[in-house]
Amino acid sequence: MDIYDEIGVKKYINAHDTYTVYGGSRMAENTLTAMREASRSFVDLSELQEKLGDRIARLTRNQAAYITNGSSAGLLLSAAVCMTQGDPFLFSRLPDVSRCPRNEIIEMRCQRNAYDAAVSASGARLVEIGDADETLETELRGAIGEKTAAVFYYASSRYAGAAMPLEKVVEIAHGARVPVVVDAAAQLPPVENLWKFTSMGADLVLFSGGKTLCGPQPTGLIFGDPELIGYCRRFGAPAHGICRSSKVGREEMTGLYTAVRNYMELNREETRRRLESMVQNFIDAMNTTGAFRAERLSRGPVGQTYPRALGIIVADFAAEELAAAMRAGDPGVYIGVDRSFGNAVYLSPLNLSDREAETVTAVLRKNVLKLLQC
Repeated sequence: MDIYDEIGVKKYINAHDTYTVYGGSRMAENTLTAMREASRSFVDLSELQEKLGDRIARLTRNQAAYITNGSSAGLLLSAAVCMTQGDPFLFSRLPDVSRCPRNEIIEMRCQRNAYDAAVSASGARLVEIGDADETLETELRGAIGEKTAAVFYYASSRYAGAAMPLEKVVEIAHGARVPVVVDAAAQLPPVENLWKFTSMGADLVLFSGGKTLCGPQPTGLIFGDPELIGYCRRFGAPAHGICRSSKVGREEMTGLYTAVRNYMELNREETRRRLESMVQNFIDAMNTTGAFRAERLSRGPVGQTYPRALGIIVADFAAEELAAAMRAGDPGVYIGVDRSFGNAVYLSPLNLSDREAETVTAVLRKNVLKLLQC
């Protein structure tokens, strides 16, 4: 009996994705071992943050790195350091930005999302440019002024059509001596994204530690300019101030470092073959039921490079009904619903063992048969 059985919490198989509401992803045994070992000794957290950050930066071809309590905390800290630029007095007053000469952060309207509430929490005034359909260069040039602290950019494929290319954003912002912060929380794989955005000139780039990196869920990374990362180290938790609530423990820091090392050493070709095999089995299973027109998707929900199985339902039941039935079963299985393809569900192999993938297929067939008989 494990802890979930003991307290009566239902366990699920995750064929949906690395979402926080499900617990993110799974940690490897050596990650858990590193966390357990870290818990047994006391250290200077600032020294640990600096040394692990330096190691992670070298592993990922970046100049500097800082470990955060998730990407949302990274957004808050990034906004804070861009506005205060190393001034401890200004930082101590946040979220009061009345003394900050630069307290405006520019975002594209087409990229506004639930996570930029963390930017607003810093006290920054958000300045929107563009609309739902396009963002013109002239709008960014015109919006940048003496109060501009940074331009924030959200690197999701969902915004690609209406957003200005990052290269152009960097060119314009840097021409005005304004830093660019990129939220790339879920942009793995490919592994190259860990250094792609900083190589393109972004000053700070954020990644989730608890998604594809398979680190502790409440962790994240900021990569970027050594001076700005230095401000993160100076003002980020456990320092007092607006970011104190975003502190990361020694266990999570060492766990994330181990997870990053694992990720960099991963056999990507073997992983690709394994995921492709699962997806093909899902597609074959859906097609044999007669209830789907199934196909392979080459990208994750926000543009990541891993495969998924899409099932467009041609029978007389709704995607939501199937998702609810699979979730309610024993074992319960999470799957995705994607209305952008019509009445459709999708299965992701990313968080599945081979045995779990077989279970997902069996549960899918069982619930489709029930729905067809209704």
